[in-house]
Amino acid sequence: WRRGRRYLNNYLTGVVLCTMGNFQLAIGFPIASSSPTRLDSSNYLDILASDAPLLDVRAPIEFVKGSFPNAHNIPLLNDQHRQLVGTCYKEEGQEAAIALGHTLVNDNNGTRLKSELVQSWKDHIKQHPNGYLYCFRGGLRSHIVQQWLKDAGINYPLILGGYKAMRSSLLLDLQVSLESLPIVLIGGRTCSGKTIALKRFTRFVDLEGLANHRGSSFGGIALKDQPAQQDFENSISLEFYKHRMVSSTLPVFLEDEGHRIGRLMLPIPMNGPMTNDFPLVILETPLPERVDLCIQEYVLHPFLAYQNGNSIEKEEAHARIRNEFLEAVVRIQKGLQKRLSPQVLLRDLEQAFDVFESTSNLSGFRKPIQSLLEDYYDPMYDYQMSKRHGEVLFRGNMEELVKWGEDYRTIK
Repeated sequence: WRRGRRYLNNYLTGVVLCTMGNFQLAIGFPIASSSPTRLDSSNYLDILASDAPLLDVRAPIEFVKGSFPNAHNIPLLNDQHRQLVGTCYKEEGQEAAIALGHTLVNDNNGTRLKSELVQSWKDHIKQHPNGYLYCFRGGLRSHIVQQWLKDAGINYPLILGGYKAMRSSLLLDLQVSLESLPIVLIGGRTCSGKTIALKRFTRFVDLEGLANHRGSSFGGIALKDQPAQQDFENSISLEFYKHRMVSSTLPVFLEDEGHRIGRLMLPIPMNGPMTNDFPLVILETPLPERVDLCIQEYVLHPFLAYQNGNSIEKEEAHARIRNEFLEAVVRIQKGLQKRLSPQVLLRDLEQAFDVFESTSNLSGFRKPIQSLLEDYYDPMYDYQMSKRHGEVLFRGNMEELVKWGEDYRTIK
């Protein structure tokens, strides 16, 4: 134990990384004396796929950079403590850094940080008795938390290898899913209703939903911040794994996306197959319907979301939608200049927003949005389709495509 404790102390510095080897594998504590024994685990994919609650004891700055859907962050060291320990290690060495770490975390000088932390962890465990805890590599921090909880009468398992091992396992499994699952892309022109069609299928991965972005320059209107890149990759990998555990032969549908959704990039292993390998079904929607869908998706629904979801005044909701929409036009202004006048488009949109604000009439958007679709997005779509190599399996309207997809799912 002393030898293990010595290695564990390296983790408290936040800068020294080590592996626990067989020492980790020897540790296994039951949840409670009356409960079946649950050992520390390395069944990463099964834990994540079961949506088991996860107690993340890394510093907040680490949690923000990447976590998992069911993770809750109650850190052993906060960001400031982590920085102080790291600076101390560089300037005074390992022993001083370890001593400072213990000083910062333990109850002292009238503070009850350790007691408060233990209570926070106990409260979490009371709500989530079947979860696990982890730090970055399954080292000192998670073992210290586990020991403090044991001292308080609670035995709670940790994840061997921590966040790094879980994420590595997910990313490796993503490649397996991409190679083994029959993945079908739903393509179609901008505002043809691809997301609506996607969600009518039984098995799908909503890439835009996971990215919290609709995909175009206008895709972030009235939406909250996008997740971290690692969160996005973790969630995609996990969704595919869950589908594969149900069936590796039934198709999974995705929207045909570019490599980037907002500021997020698709996982690198998906880039080639999305363009060259996965078959495609094309949703064909008449232009007038696309214009209506575009007005609903990028003007009306965001306005209602701002007004109802955020409980703000009607005037402020109008102002926010106007500003965000026009800012999106400005972002693509350089591309617009090749095919239509950005100044005319902005003028027509300003007038449409004026009418919408004063009368709630949306008809003024039809002309500028039709121009935006026909003269900007459609030529870009035609170019991108010319570069695709995946087989086109079917073309049709919404009902035809969904019917085909259900039959395809059945016969496969």
